[in-house]
Amino acid sequence: MGRTVAVLMCALTVGMLGRAQQKPDIDPLELVRRAAANEIKASNSPVYFMFKDRTEEKGHAITKEVIQTPQGGLLRTIAINDKPLTPEQRAKDDQKLQKFANDPEARRKRRQATKEEDQRESVMLTSLPNAFLYTYAGEQPGPSGSPLVRLTFKPNPKFDPPNHETMVYQGMQGDMLIDPRAARFAKIDGTLFKDVDFGWGILGRLYHGGQFVIEQKEVGGGHWEMMRQTLQFNGRILLVKSLTISSTETTYDFRPVPANITTAQVLELLYKSDEVVAENGGGVKAAKHK
Repeated sequence: MGRTVAVLMCALTVGMLGRAQQKPDIDPLELVRRAAANEIKASNSPVYFMFKDRTEEKGHAITKEVIQTPQGGLLRTIAINDKPLTPEQRAKDDQKLQKFANDPEARRKRRQATKEEDQRESVMLTSLPNAFLYTYAGEQPGPSGSPLVRLTFKPNPKFDPPNHETMVYQGMQGDMLIDPRAARFAKIDGTLFKDVDFGWGILGRLYHGGQFVIEQKEVGGGHWEMMRQTLQFNGRILLVKSLTISSTETTYDFRPVPANITTAQVLELLYKSDEVVAENGGGVKAAKHK
């Protein structure tokens, strides 16, 4: 009798947990729609920051100080493989920075390239609600302590990709975390379960097993920024040239800068970055996981 009661109670508990897991007050699709809309809105209303960017690719790491401006970002290398630059490397990098900062045409081309990439990302975000079928999968604490909603996703068979970029969604599945209060994506973890065609300025194919992880968080004043991005893909460009993407990008130490900052002021701030690295003993590597 006691065993029967225990089994019954266990079954009832599991049933209650199952009902709680369904979270009827959360509409996964609507939550994704809101988050995608807010991502696009934020990109169209930029806030400018100074921050550090560490990119590791094929065992080689470069850390840069970046300052965003309405005229385009300027950046300066502050560490290679987590070590300060040699005097020769410093002189060469500063020469490139000065040349670019004083070349309106070069900066215009970078702004144009950034604009085109932003437009592609906007289409990717706009397509998210229709590209996948979403399922509520629970909650977990976020960096600020408020809960994040976890959703799993798989391709929507009715989705008709509007361009080459969004064709990749047809072979992707994974999960994501969304901050329901801010309606922003905190993390997206996607894996290719089959080969897919893609386009991002070039045409090609990505092989199954590829993965990407993007993490975001609020950096102040309600503004969100990408904190970590990991890409692991193999494929071919134009179905001829092999393609291997293996990189991890981490950004940290965000500080706001005024929108009317001048190029001279930007350069002054960037040149001071060496002093910060020296004060930290070159401690770029330790700071990257903040």
